[in-house]
Amino acid sequence: MPDLDKKALWEALKSRLESELAKAQKRARDAAEGATHEENRAEGDKDMRATEASYVARGQAGRASEMQEAVVRVGALELLDFEAGARIAMSAVVELDLDGKRLCYFLVPAGGGEKLQQAGLEVQTLTTQSPLGRALLGLHEGDDCELPPRQAGERARVYEVVKVR
Repeated sequence: MPDLDKKALWEALKSRLESELAKAQKRARDAAEGATHEENRAEGDKDMRATEASYVARGQAGRASEMQEAVVRVGALELLDFEAGARIAMSAVVELDLDGKRLCYFLVPAGGGEKLQQAGLEVQTLTTQSPLGRALLGLHEGDDCELPPRQAGERARVYEVVKVR
């Protein structure tokens, strides 16, 4: 695996989350304005426009709040250096092998599922609340991590920890 700059990965994730936060806040403001707009006033006792608009506004405000928390949690992440033989913990960049396919993950407290590019490699963010993130915590290079099938008929997935940094 090429050398990765963990700090650059962290900054790219932080930047992406901050951008998403700005969009979520704008959508929340727009939805709040729409909920109180004159066109959404009820014209009768069965008219639910105002109620529906308020539900949308509440949902958008909740999403903005979640994004704000993700930005704070990722911003507070302490980037640790992992020596050979170290246990996987938060802020580790972990290379896994799944049936001959190499996968690279960056363990973070929030913002899971983001795909970041660096040194010609795709690194996916993974929260420790996810099944794979939880299963990886505490493992070492050379350990196997088995996840049960997600659907009927699917076999268990066995990942080998190739590198931790």
